[in-house]
Amino acid sequence: MSTPSPQGSLRRFWLALLLQVGLVALVPARKALTLATGTPIYLQIAPVDPYDLLRGRYVALSYTVAQFSTLEKLPGWSPELSRPGILYLRLAPPNGDPAQPWQAIGISRDRPRELQPKEVVLQGWFDGGQLRFGIEEFFISEALGDVLELEIRRHPETLRAEVKVDPWGQAALVGLWVGEQRY
Repeated sequence: MSTPSPQGSLRRFWLALLLQVGLVALVPARKALTLATGTPIYLQIAPVDPYDLLRGRYVALSYTVAQFSTLEKLPGWSPELSRPGILYLRLAPPNGDPAQPWQAIGISRDRPRELQPKEVVLQGWFDGGQLRFGIEEFFISEALGDVLELEIRRHPETLRAEVKVDPWGQAALVGLWVGEQRY
């Protein structure tokens, strides 16, 4: 039996290292791909501003298009969809200003295959009361927290999230808008 050559051992080391780095990189790569290639959309939100001592300040976001009262009125809704599971929400851009909130126009358990031009699909997890997209928290700095909280209280009706959606329905939160100010 022969002993492994130093060159063979070195090759296995680099291969193992590359595999481990690749696996770790897959986690943020999905969001990076969405941010790089996604379609920008805007969603109307209703905020709650909690303070979490372990993670700092963040704004907890609840999207109007994701609430049960909105979902049950959409084309495609059926009692079968009220069970927890993955749902696909079809959205259409607003008429006029593309920075205004997009409108929900359909819901289904299966990903829609045919979309009209400019429509997007958001994939979410329905928990029985609300559809969650994985973009329900927006972290802010301590210094910005008080300013943002004051602006939200002054202009709650203008609060919207800037989101990018990739072709598979995955979402990435890009920014938070209060009126014409982006955070």
